[in-house]
Amino acid sequence: MKPHIVNVMRPTKSKGTLGQSQGEPEVVRRNVPCSIKTLTGTEQERARQNGVTATYKVEMYGDPSKPIDEKCFLQMGTRTLNVSQVEDVAFNGVQLVLLCGENK
Repeated sequence: MKPHIVNVMRPTKSKGTLGQSQGEPEVVRRNVPCSIKTLTGTEQERARQNGVTATYKVEMYGDPSKPIDEKCFLQMGTRTLNVSQVEDVAFNGVQLVLLCGENK
């Protein structure tokens, strides 16, 4: 199976006069290989029990010096996946499982 390639982005911290985000998003990491799996109905229900709205499970290797959090989103071509939850499998920032919902 061919891995997906995504850019990990974070919204800009700059705010406009009305408090809206202003400017280009910050690139956290570029061209990150990952696997993207659609969650089954049962997996989606379990995610909702934790307060997370998610339709995709994304597995990737992280970089501890560039942490990924729930403010981040993934860009894959024209698609955007919002990160709802980050699971750090080994608690070292390297092996990550992200629960994401697609921004339509």
